[in-house]
Amino acid sequence: MYILIRRFFALLVIISFLHSCNNNCDCSEEWDSSITYVIDDLVSHNDTCWVSKGRGRGVKPGPWLENGNDIWLVCDD
Repeated sequence: MYILIRRFFALLVIISFLHSCNNNCDCSEEWDSSITYVIDDLVSHNDTCWVSKGRGRGVKPGPWLENGNDIWLVCDD
């Protein structure tokens, strides 16, 4: 039973990542270090569209887990 529950939650995490970029990547708003972003917020930075996977402020969009980025993923919808 425990294994089934773990697999179910893993599937939910995967689905949430896949669903995250179904926002049509409308990145009309420029990234601003003074704004607190939440999950699924979309911003433009360095001519790239980024989707927030968590809550954070002042974290510059860039490659995942580099320079403290544990929030932003490229939105390529």
